[in-house]
Amino acid sequence: MMALFLLIFMIFCFIFYRKVRREQSLFFIYEVLCWFFFLMGGIAFFRASYFNEIDRILSKKTLTGTLIGQVEYVRQNAEGEYQITVRENSFVVNENHLKDGIKKNLKKCSISSIKSNLRQTKKLPGKCRLVKIPVSKGKIYPGDFITCTGKLKAIEEQTNPGEFNTKIYYYSVGIRYQFFGENLTRKRESPLSLHRIAGSVREKIDAIYRHILSDTEYALLKAIFLGDKTDLSKEQKHFLYEENGMAHLLAVSGLHVSIVGGMLFRFLRKKGRSYAFSCIVGSGILFFYAVMTGFGNSVFRAAVMFFCFLLAQYFGAEYDMISSMSLAGILMLLEHPWRLLESGCVISFASIFSIGMILPIAKELWEKRSQNRLIAGELPTESPGRKIIRQAFLANIVISMSITPLLLRFFYQWSPYSILLNLFVIPAMSPLLISAVLGGLLGFFSYVAAFLGCIPAVVLLRTFEMIFRLVEQIPGAVIVTGCPSWWKILFLYLIEISFFFLWYYRQKGFSVIFCLFLIAGRCFFTVPALKITMLDVGQGECIFIKMPTGESMLIDGGSTSKKNIAEYTLVPALKYYGTDHLDYVIITHTDEDHISGLRELFEQNYPIKHIVLPDTKAMNSSNTIRKAGKKKGYSFLKISRADQLNFGAIHLRCLHPQKGWEAEDTNSGSLVLYLTYDKFTMLFTGDLNGEQESLLEPDKREESMPSVNILKVAHHGSKNSTTKSFLEEFQPQKAIISAGKNNLYGHPHKETIKKLQKNGADIYGTLWGGAIIIESDGQKYKINYFKRG
Repeated sequence: MMALFLLIFMIFCFIFYRKVRREQSLFFIYEVLCWFFFLMGGIAFFRASYFNEIDRILSKKTLTGTLIGQVEYVRQNAEGEYQITVRENSFVVNENHLKDGIKKNLKKCSISSIKSNLRQTKKLPGKCRLVKIPVSKGKIYPGDFITCTGKLKAIEEQTNPGEFNTKIYYYSVGIRYQFFGENLTRKRESPLSLHRIAGSVREKIDAIYRHILSDTEYALLKAIFLGDKTDLSKEQKHFLYEENGMAHLLAVSGLHVSIVGGMLFRFLRKKGRSYAFSCIVGSGILFFYAVMTGFGNSVFRAAVMFFCFLLAQYFGAEYDMISSMSLAGILMLLEHPWRLLESGCVISFASIFSIGMILPIAKELWEKRSQNRLIAGELPTESPGRKIIRQAFLANIVISMSITPLLLRFFYQWSPYSILLNLFVIPAMSPLLISAVLGGLLGFFSYVAAFLGCIPAVVLLRTFEMIFRLVEQIPGAVIVTGCPSWWKILFLYLIEISFFFLWYYRQKGFSVIFCLFLIAGRCFFTVPALKITMLDVGQGECIFIKMPTGESMLIDGGSTSKKNIAEYTLVPALKYYGTDHLDYVIITHTDEDHISGLRELFEQNYPIKHIVLPDTKAMNSSNTIRKAGKKKGYSFLKISRADQLNFGAIHLRCLHPQKGWEAEDTNSGSLVLYLTYDKFTMLFTGDLNGEQESLLEPDKREESMPSVNILKVAHHGSKNSTTKSFLEEFQPQKAIISAGKNNLYGHPHKETIKKLQKNGADIYGTLWGGAIIIESDGQKYKINYFKRG
């Protein structure tokens, strides 16, 4: 429909153009070509998103069966387990796991035909990622044909704001399934496979680095040169490189391609070799390196552009960066259209576009601006060294201005010092990679020679670490901005254009326009009045609240079904909302499914001002949280019934427990909080039991509190909570439930669901649609799932 609308619109524009200008033009042909590529791209994206029979079933359940395929890429993680990418997959489904699905789709078929269909081998339309394969099952190399029994799952979708979008990332490289293997068998080897040879070389270089380097340098060099980040520590990856805006150093990209292939090409040409021989050898080595590192999106783009460069050299033609970039983009999207949405791919192309299109214009205008300063007849006297520094700084500025809005969109933070760091780091990467290549190759003959070859790389890596640690201590090293919408991204680019004109023309009119942009931007980037988000943490609970006055609050934060939720769920969500600290952390009770993530935050020294606890004997006798918090310098507040936290027009009143509450069951002492914001009300009940829910009702009648707009259902929807009398008393319009999909406890229970429905409440659950987002201005409110559909 979009392609048809575009075609009609183009025809209308062409007819209008002909009537106004009354002349022939090739413009319509270009329009039709654009429409054709748009249509083909839409069809390709649709085909890439198409669900077959197994996809539809995997969207609801996990399948058990046998996977058959050829290994494309092998990686061994720190836990001693294989992570394998398999192509040309076939899957034989276990009969017991597809009966229900086949019966539903093939109602007219007999039982015998259903069983026959189950035994058939299903061809999977994409690659499969095998995880948690024990090494003891045998050595596996790329190119081997394997069979493996286990569980087939769909790639998990993003269910929380700020969470890494696993589906888009893996779909962009052609991986559509993940398989948890239990018994892996190698059917046959493929000794002549390019993937096998490249994998063997990669494994040998990995062993060389491991033998001659310390754990720190080994992990970094393995990530930088071999593209494997599995051995990187959290401090190295997150705090040193990502927080300083240097994450691109840990990815195999165009810089690697230019060094591996380009230097070899230039070396052969200097030795007098022909263009044909130099191009063939350079492109062959480059292709081998790309296969060895897994042929990621950035490598694919850089390899295509480098091949175009070699062809231009061979035919004596002029190399055009934008044309080669466009060809790379078309080829990449034809293979896997999901690359259009992958953050690394988008930023990579934005960087190349800025170098090929914007940087030449900026250099030309800089030269004109410099000449305008000279007195008539005066010659420029800029030294070569200063010119190199100026051009490098200008290139960094242009690239940073081009990709910064995208970085804010995808990573929700900005490292302002990264521009200066890149001035040193990017030029240093060439000798670092040359040293890594030299050390790896010399290691095939001698470990001593390999160590000597890697000395420059080690020195540079240690220098990087020292500089990054110093920058980390400077105020404002990382600015958390939150996730701007796409129209705000466009607005940022307009501000940059205004700044560019202000720099070049130095006119007051542009200064006024620029200031107006900044003022308007301040208005556009306002925080919603009140935002409450129940995060999807599996079997657990975590609620984030952003107040209109700017305070940020977390009510609980734990899970028993997900590990490292602070790193992968809580902190990314806080960054998504533009929060780099928490003003209040409220702990309703100390069950593991409510505090495991908070404990991780304490260990990370995450900035927290106040920790709010229920004033109960059980909490007072528990010193675990207090000890952990006092070591970090957090202040503690104890609240009980009738106490209240105020945030402007928003009031958070404690309804339970009474001061000094004593009970063996921690759930009975859960904090119950009643939030009011003008006409909007919401009740947070923790894991309160049904017996204690009756204690809230007299308090409500005495103070004539209105019925609540939204109820946070107690104890994940347990049948022992949310009693009939409780619902009749509070009359919630909406009910939200935090529970894990297919959890062992059966939460939420059918009885609870029926009671809520009978009482007229609309029900939302994290197990059905992911995170639940509530917004209110005090008068009206809206509630939606983060994951649409």
